[in-house]
Amino acid sequence: MSIQCKTVAVCLLAFSLSLTGCNSAPSDLPEIAQVSGTVTLDGEPLPYATLMFQPSSGRPSVGVTDQSGNYSLAYNSDYQGAKVGPHTIKITTFQEFDDPDNPEKPARPELLPAKYHTETELTAEINQGKNTVDFELSSN
Repeated sequence: MSIQCKTVAVCLLAFSLSLTGCNSAPSDLPEIAQVSGTVTLDGEPLPYATLMFQPSSGRPSVGVTDQSGNYSLAYNSDYQGAKVGPHTIKITTFQEFDDPDNPEKPARPELLPAKYHTETELTAEINQGKNTVDFELSSN
């Protein structure tokens, strides 16, 4: 094998090894599981509510309900879901400004009692695999 062929082979090997690292999760990424569900308020879907699942340690996961009250969580921009383990959940409808990307999502006051956000009583255990966590909230 000529030196030029060896150089090309080494370059191709190095390139292919670098690609395998592109699709792997970072070594400090915790175990993440898929989380989705529905949020209702007084039996009706709650659109455009923001949910924050805060684990006992580490970064929170966040989701926003659609017009039907459905949500799915994102751990960050690359990974969907939430850290496996216990979580405290905060749900809020407060929207200080109109959303320029979504004209149907105007600014609005908080519609939920404090027990769902600032004084939250909501918790959930996230397990490996797919998790469905629904919330049936009451305005009282």
